[in-house]
Amino acid sequence: MARFWILLTFGVAASIAGVAWYVAPPMKPSGYAGVEFSVMTPAAFARAPLLTSRGALIAKVDDDSPAAQAGIHAGEVAAAIDGVPISSADQAAGIVRAHRQGDRVSFTLFDEPHGDIRSKNIAVNFTDLPKPVKKLSVLPPRTLVKEAFAYPSMAANAAWSKAIARGPTIRPLAMPGLGAGRCNGLAPEYWVVAGHAPDDSMIHVAAPEGFEHAIYKSARLNGRAPEDFVLSLIERSFGARPMPSLTEKQPFGFMLFKFGTTRGAAGFAEYRVTHNEEGGDRIALWIAAVASADVSWAEPQTGAVAFSLHCQNAGAPAPLARDPALAVTSVSTACLKGQCGEGDFAAQYMKVLRLGFVHGPDGSDWLVKPKSDFWQNGGEGPGYYHQIGGQNEKLEPGRTN
Repeated sequence: MARFWILLTFGVAASIAGVAWYVAPPMKPSGYAGVEFSVMTPAAFARAPLLTSRGALIAKVDDDSPAAQAGIHAGEVAAAIDGVPISSADQAAGIVRAHRQGDRVSFTLFDEPHGDIRSKNIAVNFTDLPKPVKKLSVLPPRTLVKEAFAYPSMAANAAWSKAIARGPTIRPLAMPGLGAGRCNGLAPEYWVVAGHAPDDSMIHVAAPEGFEHAIYKSARLNGRAPEDFVLSLIERSFGARPMPSLTEKQPFGFMLFKFGTTRGAAGFAEYRVTHNEEGGDRIALWIAAVASADVSWAEPQTGAVAFSLHCQNAGAPAPLARDPALAVTSVSTACLKGQCGEGDFAAQYMKVLRLGFVHGPDGSDWLVKPKSDFWQNGGEGPGYYHQIGGQNEKLEPGRTN
C-alpha cells in the first residue's frame, strides 16, 4: 500500500509539472529593437578576428527600427550585449527579449569588411512593439527578436559574396624552410629531404605520405641534349620512363614540358641552358611530380615548392636585377632588392600555377593564392593579412632566403 501511494504521489507531481510546462507561454517581448540573430558561420568568425566568445550573427535589421537608427547593420557580429559575452544566437535573442520599452542597451559589434577590425559599442533605445499592419489570424503575434537558423545568403555576382564566402583574411599555407648542405628551399610542414648531392648540385624534397616530389638540379651537359638529360633524371628518380608533352618556350630563355609515367606519376619540368666559356653548356632544372589522380591540386603546390629550391654551387649565373615581368609574389626577397638568382626567373611559371609567396616580419614564409587572397582593408594599408594570436598581421610579398 505504501508503495502504491508513493507511485501515485510521483505520478501526480509529474502530471502537474507537465501541465505547468505546457500552459506556460513563451515570454512575450515588452520592448522592441528590430534585430534578428542567426548562428555564426565560418565567414562570420573571420569577420571578427578579436572575438573572445562565440558571438551571434545579426541576420536582419528592420527598416526604421531602433537598431537601424542607431547604426546597426545586418552582417555584423554581436560579441556582447550590455557587457554580457554572447555565446549563441539563442542567448542574444533571450537577452534582447527581456528588455522593456525605454531601456538603453549597449551592443558590442564587429564588422571587419567595413574596416572595423576592433569592436565598437552602439547604444540602442528600445521602443514599444510596433502595431501590426495586418492581422490575418487569431494567433499571437510572432516574436520580433528571434533566432533564425539560416546562413546569410550570397547573391550571384554580388561584390560582397566573395567576402562572405571566405571571410576578409587570407588562409595561407605555412612553408617552413628545409635543406641539406648548401641547398635549401621551402615546403609544407613535415616534408622531408629525400635526396641531396654531396657537391650541392641537387636537392630532392618530398611529402612523407602520398606522392609529391620536388627536385632542383644543375649540371654540365657535356654534349647531351637538354631534354634527354631531364627525361633520364625523371626516370632515375621515379622508376619509370616519362612520356613528355611538346616542349614549350617560356620567358627568360626557359623551356617547359609536362609528363606522365606508366606508374601513375604526372608533373612538369622546367629548365634553362646557359653557356660557360670554361665549362661548356650548363643546365639548371626544376621538376614537380605528383600522383596523376591529384594533379589538379597537388601540382601547383608542388611546383611552388620546386621553384623555391636552390643550391649555392659553382657555375651558376651571376645575380641580375628584377625584371618588372616577375611578380613580387614569385621571387625571393633578395630578388626584390635587385639580386635575382636563376630560380627567381624560373619562378615566373608561378603565374600559371596561380600561387605566390609572402613572408611575415619574423621571416616565416607562406603560400597564397594572389588572385583570391588579396584583401585591402587592413590596419596597415593594402596587403595580405592573416590572423595570428587573435589579431591581423600583415604579410609582405616574396619569400625569404
